[in-house]
Amino acid sequence: MNAYQIALWILCSFYIRESTCVIDPLSITASIAAGSGILFGYKYAVCKFYECCDDAYIPQNINELEKRLENNLYGQNIAIHSIISALRAHSHSELPNKALTLAFHGSPGTGKNYVAGMIRDSFYKNGISSKYYHFFNGRSEFPLKSKTHLYQDELRNTIVKSLEDCPKSMFVFDEIDDMADGVLDVLVQFLDYGPTQVMVNSQNKVVETRYAIFIFLCNAGSSKIVDKLMELWLLGKSRDEASLADFEKPIAIGAFNGKGGFYKSDTIRSSLIDHYIPFLPLEQEHIILCIKEEFTKYGIPSPDNEQIENVISYLTFGPEPHNLFVTSGCKRIQQKVANIAYRRKSHL
Repeated sequence: MNAYQIALWILCSFYIRESTCVIDPLSITASIAAGSGILFGYKYAVCKFYECCDDAYIPQNINELEKRLENNLYGQNIAIHSIISALRAHSHSELPNKALTLAFHGSPGTGKNYVAGMIRDSFYKNGISSKYYHFFNGRSEFPLKSKTHLYQDELRNTIVKSLEDCPKSMFVFDEIDDMADGVLDVLVQFLDYGPTQVMVNSQNKVVETRYAIFIFLCNAGSSKIVDKLMELWLLGKSRDEASLADFEKPIAIGAFNGKGGFYKSDTIRSSLIDHYIPFLPLEQEHIILCIKEEFTKYGIPSPDNEQIENVISYLTFGPEPHNLFVTSGCKRIQQKVANIAYRRKSHL
C-alpha cells in the first residue's frame, strides 16, 4: 500500500465514523474539510520523508537533460534531438496515447547506457535508487529459453506493481541481444494503446500504462548503422547531414532478424516501439574528446598530444579499408587513461 492509499484509507475511516452520527449539513461539510485536511497533511508528511509519485520526486527535467547531453555526449546529434523531442512530446501530453517506448541501437561504447542513466537522473530525484525506476540485464536475468514463461511472469508482476504505485515508472532493459528470445513478448500488453487489462495471480487488473517509459539498449542493428553511415560518407555526406529516417528501418529489420530478445519479437511485429534511436560509431575526433574528458577526472585538464596518441594507439579502427570508426567507441578509454595517469603520477 503506497502513501496515497494509506492516506485515503484514513480519510474513508473518518467518513465511516461520521456516518454513524445524525446527518447534518454543517457536520458533513466540516467532516469533509477535516477529512481533506487529514488526507493532505498525511500525504505531505509521508512524502517529506519517503518517495512519492509526484512532481517533487519525478521532476522530469528535460531542459537539464538536454544541456547534459549536448555537453557530454559526443557525435550523437541524431540521438540527442530524437530523444529530447520524444520525451518532451510524451511528458507534455496530459493524456498520452501509450507508454513511450525507445530502442537505443549501436555498437559498444557509443553512449547507450550513458544516456539511459542521464534520463533516469533527470527524471527521478532519487536517480538509480528510485523505487519507480527498474533496470533489467538481459544477460544475467533472462538467459535461458527454457525459463521464458517464468521470466515473463516475474516481469509482469514487477511492472504491474510499479505502475500501480506510480504510472510514471521507467523500465530499462539492457543487453537485449543476450536475453532469451520471446521474453519481451510479455511487454506487448504494456506498450499498446490505452490502459491495459492484465491477469495477475488469477485476478484481472486494469493498469494505467500510458505515462510509463520503456527503454531498450541493444547492439543488434549496429552493423546496419555502420553500413548506412559508410554509404553516406562514400556519397560525400557528413554524419551531421544524416537523419533519423536514414537509420530507423535498417535498425528495425536488423533487430527483428538478429539473435536475442528482439528476435521475431511481437514488440517489433506489432509496431509498438515508437523510436529506434541510432547511436552512430565514433570517429577519432569524438574519441579525442572522450580522452580529454577522462584525463580531466585524473587531474590532467590539458593532456599533451603524446598522452592522447598513447591512448589512441590501444584502440582498433574499422571497417576496412577506410578505418573511420573506433570499434569499441569510448568504452576502453577509462582504463587506458587511468593507466597513463597513474604512471605519470608515480614519476612526479
